[in-house]
Amino acid sequence: MIVARLHTRHELPLLAERQTQGHLDEAKITQPKMHGRFQQAYSNKTATQPGLELNNYVSRRAYGHRTMNDLTAEAGQRGISGAKSATAASSRKAWASADNAAKRGDDIAQNARAEMFSNYQARMVFSIDSIPNPQMHGQPSKVIGEPDIGGFSVDIETTPNATIRYTPGSVETYLKNEGFIRQWVSYDHYDIYA
Repeated sequence: MIVARLHTRHELPLLAERQTQGHLDEAKITQPKMHGRFQQAYSNKTATQPGLELNNYVSRRAYGHRTMNDLTAEAGQRGISGAKSATAASSRKAWASADNAAKRGDDIAQNARAEMFSNYQARMVFSIDSIPNPQMHGQPSKVIGEPDIGGFSVDIETTPNATIRYTPGSVETYLKNEGFIRQWVSYDHYDIYA
C-alpha cells in the first residue's frame, strides 16, 4: 500500500528595525553684549586776566606834557587871542598917535623905546597848582565758562532663547523575512528537505 505523507515546512516572518540615535549638535546660550558710551566731563572754565586801566594824562598835562591835539589847540587859541590883542593894541596906538601927534610933549620915538624896554622889566610869574592824581580803573579776574558734566550710558543686548540644533533619532521597522508555509506530499518515504 502506498502511504502518502504530508510534509510541511514553514518559516515565521521576521521583523527587524533600524535605529538612529537622536543627538544634540549645538546647544549654547548667547552671552549678553554690552555697548557703552562714555563722555569725559570737562570743566570748560577759565579765568580772565585782571586788568588795570591807568589814565595819567591829567597828571602829565599838569607838568606840561601834552598830546599833539591839545598842543595844537592851545597854540591855535594863543594865536587867535594874540592876533586879537595885537590888533587891539595897534588900533589903540594908531588912534593915540592920531589924537596926540600934534600935541606938545608927545614923543613917538620915546614912547616906542619905553614900550620896547618894558619887556625887560617884566617879572616872572609863578603859579602853584596841585597835580591831579592819575585815574585808575581796575578789572578783577573772572571765572567764565560752563562745565560739561559728561555722560555714561550702557545698553545691554540679550537674546531671549538659547541656540539649539537637534537631530532627532529615527526608528524604522521593516520585514526582514516574509516567512512562508510550504506543503508537499511524498509517497512511501519521508522527504527530508532542508
